[in-house]
Amino acid sequence: MKTYVKVAITGGPSGGKTTLIEALKKELGQKCAVVPEAASILYRGGFPRYKEANSVIHAQKAIYYTQKELEDLICHVSQKSLIVCDRGSVDAVAYWPESPVDFYSSLKTTPAAELGRYDWVIHLDTASLDFYDSSNPIRTETFQEAWDLNTRIKNAWEQHPRRIVITHNADFLSKMTTSLAVIKAILAHKSADDIKKELLT
Repeated sequence: MKTYVKVAITGGPSGGKTTLIEALKKELGQKCAVVPEAASILYRGGFPRYKEANSVIHAQKAIYYTQKELEDLICHVSQKSLIVCDRGSVDAVAYWPESPVDFYSSLKTTPAAELGRYDWVIHLDTASLDFYDSSNPIRTETFQEAWDLNTRIKNAWEQHPRRIVITHNADFLSKMTTSLAVIKAILAHKSADDIKKELLT
């Protein structure tokens, strides 16, 4: 019987995902288990990174399967009440050079199956230009490329019934405070509509 809540933390580059996940580990401690980002593991480990379409497809397939196995492993061994995923499988749709239909067909899966892997999705918008952080060595996108990716990722997840979007904010601390409050509301079993009304309006 499932005893945890599984949340995908997603969004465009420089949206604050890493900062939020680190804050959750400190704030929730033993209640929280983290599924690391598959793309970072692969690229830092030397997986080739090319921009040609066929190469991107190979990379996204590797990321998808790594992500899936990491999630299944952590969910199987963890005794935590909250499983936090650094990105989710649906993110790959935004990077896929062909259509979303081609993505799901190539991976032999469906939108419903992938969206159904996550109880909740929190999307952190890419920071505004003045606050865009390009210091991450894994991050190769310009600000405009990052913003375009942010939009494509948001569109990929739009059919999830419990997707919360937290917009970019000149006050980054306020953005993180709101994000933490959303997680706590999820753990308190509040509905998506209530969370949006109470924390995002």
